[in-house]
Amino acid sequence: MPSKAIYFYGIAPCTGGLAFGYDTGSMSGILAMHQFLEYFDHPSNFLQGGITSAILAGAFAGSLLTGAFLADRLGRKKTILLGSALFTIGCAVSCAANNVQALVSGRVINGLGNGCLAMMVPLYQSEIAPREIRGRIISVQQCFINFGILIAFWIQFGTSYIQGSAAWRIPMGLQMIATVTLHISMYFLPESPRWLVQQDRHQEALAVLAKLHSGGNLDDTYVLSELGEIRAKIALEKLYPAPSYFQLLFGSERRRMYIGIGVQLWQSLTGINVIMYYAVFLFQQAGITGTTGSLLANGIQGVVLNLSTLPNMYYMDKWGRRNPMIIGGIGMGVSMMIIGVLMKTQGDPIYDSLTQKTNFAFASDAASRTTIAFVYIYVAVFGLTWACVAWVYPPEIFSMNMRGRATSMTTATNWFVNFWFALYIPTAMNKISWALYIIFAGLCYLMAIVIYLFYPESAGKTLEEMDLLFQKGRTQWVFRDKEATMIGSLLEHDLLTGEVLVSALAKGGALAVHIEDKV
Repeated sequence: MPSKAIYFYGIAPCTGGLAFGYDTGSMSGILAMHQFLEYFDHPSNFLQGGITSAILAGAFAGSLLTGAFLADRLGRKKTILLGSALFTIGCAVSCAANNVQALVSGRVINGLGNGCLAMMVPLYQSEIAPREIRGRIISVQQCFINFGILIAFWIQFGTSYIQGSAAWRIPMGLQMIATVTLHISMYFLPESPRWLVQQDRHQEALAVLAKLHSGGNLDDTYVLSELGEIRAKIALEKLYPAPSYFQLLFGSERRRMYIGIGVQLWQSLTGINVIMYYAVFLFQQAGITGTTGSLLANGIQGVVLNLSTLPNMYYMDKWGRRNPMIIGGIGMGVSMMIIGVLMKTQGDPIYDSLTQKTNFAFASDAASRTTIAFVYIYVAVFGLTWACVAWVYPPEIFSMNMRGRATSMTTATNWFVNFWFALYIPTAMNKISWALYIIFAGLCYLMAIVIYLFYPESAGKTLEEMDLLFQKGRTQWVFRDKEATMIGSLLEHDLLTGEVLVSALAKGGALAVHIEDKV
């Protein structure tokens, strides 16, 4: 039974996700406020995309810089402290902006901190949580992201009634509450025990593991077993140099690297971030008239996203990673296809000169309501399946000596793809409207096929066990490898009775031994 301390230390850093989600949700409503549009002299679609995507450009750089220079040198804790400080500075600059240049600059700084936190918080969680609840712990980060989106939607709805620039400055400024909370709380959280072992600080690692699992008992069998397994794995890894970014992409670990990148790529290609960034405009396209009405529909969408993510978070370690990704791809594809077909066959495009967007007048109220319903169904399917897994899966599959850089690259993929989406989607919603949803439907179907063919199951396996999924001689056609698609440990070993997994990766295998045999 995992201790309460595991849940506390795993959930506390998730306020970084709250800030991330809040920013994602805030821009969709702010861009629709006449107070914002008038203050910045009615920015064009492309400029609106630039303002939105500025944080993503910063996050792309922040993620790669964190992986290259900070995560393994400073440690997980100090890096999160730095990221939360940067995020807070960016929020302050954006809130006080009096021109577009200042606003974009603040959002770039925002992004540097966000890119750091988005990769470091799940990485930190993965390294302190036991395999039985690792998926659930990391999934809480996504729940906080969704809750941030929900809060932002309703705060925008409320502040939209305020006259003047306070209508959009207040939502931007309130974001600092989450980042300051994260910064303060990190001073009281332990360092990752795996990073401590990597630095040969074994006594500190033992103390952290004891705090996490046994209420501080340094002689607990489970604690000693886990420390022994971590030490054995990292000792082996130290025989080989940590791979560079180039080696990760083109060397012997490229398969693992591209699978990790693929998860973040596919989540972006579902179109979910387009929905989150420009949801208000989507609802206007679907036939909801007026800023207030679309903001209200946006708030309801936030409720749907939060409620649908909760079962995913709680049951992730039972459902696994593969099946939700496959089922979710199909479900989201069907939803997107129906939205696009209804817009094409039942909608009449109308240009709105204020928002500079193309909306649709539907042939009947039933067609409009059905379109809106499938937007909610799409969001619910995403919440039940893909919402959590893209942040859980990458930190799980990488070895300790590559986890910092590899996770930074997978996260940077998310930012890179979404930067271009955020920049050009406002224009695409105008130019190709209904066809955009058909394109996303096709990508969702393709995603389900690729996951089925190539992605192994990581649920129920220790981080030290993951190398066995990618050892030489194992087929890359994962659907043909029954063991690689099953939830649970590849080798039976019980930390509670003192069994530890000793890797023998150079020989392509592993064995379980008792802790007393290792001491």
